[in-house]
Amino acid sequence: MSTAHHIIGDGDLIMTDKKALLFGGTGRTGLEIMHLLQAHGDHVIVVARDDSNTVDVEAAGATIVRGDVFDPEALTAAATSAPCDLAICTIGNRPGADRKVDFDGVRNVVDSCVAAGITRFVLITSIGCGNSRSALSEQTLKFLGPMCERKTQGEDYLCATDLNWTIIRPGGLSSDPPSGNAILSEDPLTSGEINRSDVARFTIECLDNPGSTGRIYSAVDPKIRVPGQP
Repeated sequence: MSTAHHIIGDGDLIMTDKKALLFGGTGRTGLEIMHLLQAHGDHVIVVARDDSNTVDVEAAGATIVRGDVFDPEALTAAATSAPCDLAICTIGNRPGADRKVDFDGVRNVVDSCVAAGITRFVLITSIGCGNSRSALSEQTLKFLGPMCERKTQGEDYLCATDLNWTIIRPGGLSSDPPSGNAILSEDPLTSGEINRSDVARFTIECLDNPGSTGRIYSAVDPKIRVPGQP
């Protein structure tokens, strides 16, 4: 039976004053999360490569520390440079990318957070990982299957740690404003699309909700019509 959590609403988020370490904060989903963390009252520290475009991060006033997910020593130094209460990881590859961050990068991120003493961790992956593989069509799996397999390895690595983790698997991502219709579901067959802004709000609300620890959610907006589906 599907377990859907209609967490997104019109109410205000609980204001906090925590330090959040954000991996993937220069990407579109990461930037949405960064802005909402700041609105949430948190201080955001974004880990970025030397060659990353950090214009939007700098404009928002977030702190930047330099680190590369393929350089474990530098990554651990970045993670320990400023004590943080929590970490969020949104890193991922587009199909065909040379550097496979979905497992190797995530593993190094997780290790750096463990070394830094961070205990709360939210990982953003995608529908199609782990037991949600059957939620994707065979045609989609031909294109995304290898990437989902690497993301699954990253999920499994995180789950084997003592971190207080939550995994959010969004469906297809778009960049529209939050709809208020998005849901989290523990049904692995959940599929669909979702706005990045809704994923960001789910991320913050999971951080505020201790009951989300140790859980894996699929995130979709049932109101968004998926091309090719009725």
